[in-house]
Formats: sequence, C-alpha cells, structure tokens
Amino acid sequence: MELLWLIFDMVGTIAFAVSGTLVGIGRRMDIFGMLVLALATAIGGGIMRDLIVGNIPPNSLRTGIYVGTVIAVTFIMFLIYRSRSDHYIGTRWVRRMYLAADTLGLASFTVTGAGIGMYNYPDMPVLSVILGLLTAVGGGVIRDILAQRVPSVLREEVYALPAIIGGIVYCAFYYGGMWQMASYSAFVIVVVIRTLAIRYNWSLPRIK
Repeated sequence: MELLWLIFDMVGTIAFAVSGTLVGIGRRMDIFGMLVLALATAIGGGIMRDLIVGNIPPNSLRTGIYVGTVIAVTFIMFLIYRSRSDHYIGTRWVRRMYLAADTLGLASFTVTGAGIGMYNYPDMPVLSVILGLLTAVGGGVIRDILAQRVPSVLREEVYALPAIIGGIVYCAFYYGGMWQMASYSAFVIVVVIRTLAIRYNWSLPRIK
C-alpha cells in the first residue's frame, strides 16, 4: 500500500510541478518565480494535509526527493520554453498541457489525501474526504494567489467537486476492504469528471 501511495504522490508532484511552472511561464516570470509557483503547487496541499493530521515534519520535506523532483521539472520546462518561447507561449498547446497536468495532479492528490485520512483515522470518512480535497486543491490555491489570479477552484469549470466525489469513492471502496481498488477508482473518477467538465464547459450554478 505504501508503494502505491508513493506512486500516486510522485505522479501528482510531477503533474502539479508542470502546471505551476506553466503558470509562471504565462506570467513571464523568471526561473526563480517559476520554481516558487511549482513548489507551492506540488507540495503546498500536502504540507497543509500533514499539519492537520499531525505528521510533522511534512512528508514532502523529510527527504529531498520531492523538492528535487520539482526543481528538475521546473528546470527542464524552463529550458524547453526558453529555446522555443515564440512557438509555444500563448498557443492552445500550452493551455491543453496545463489542463492535462492539473487534472492528473488533482486526481493523484485526491487519492493520497484520502488515503492518509483513512490510514490514520479510519472511523472519520468526512475527514478523509476533506483531506483529499485539501491535498488536491490547496497547492493550486497558493499558486494562484502568488500569481495574482483568482484561484482555479473558485472560477473554473467543475474543479473541487471531482475531488470530493473521488474522496467519497475512495472511502466507500476502502470500507469494502478493497484498498487498491479504492485508489484506482478514485483516480479514474476524478480524471473522468474533470475531463468531461473541461470538454463540455460544465460549471456549478452561479449568479449571472
């Protein structure tokens, strides 16, 4: 179970590092600004989750794996866009790559957050769902505030709802004794709902 959790955690870290870097590129930041946004997105939600459950120091800061991975991803993205900036920046390809990375990060961190909750507090499913949501969207909120944008969770198509549903699905399968299926099912349901929301411009009710 720990290996499966680690795989989802690393997938989410890489995906959110990419999305954070892309926001920095879109804001025409230097490489340090891109790195700050990438780190905030990739490990910010996980740090908040760990502080809530009393996991101190946070998992992402106990070794250099997570920070090192984010630095590597940011540097690679910087080199790619620096050499082809006129071709890439401002194109639809950038938007699609951002949405794909953000969706993968959202799904992966929903799994890891809900998993931490169920592992530590199996009798508190509501807490597990909230931890999955916080892990999935917390880093993105920090990123958007630093980039002076309205957080995605408050303005984009259905965004937080897939994480909530994914957390509920995780808890349901976990209580059924299928913890591996819980991870896979929650991941898939988040990806599917978020992708459909982007494709068909689904949104929650709002004042027009």
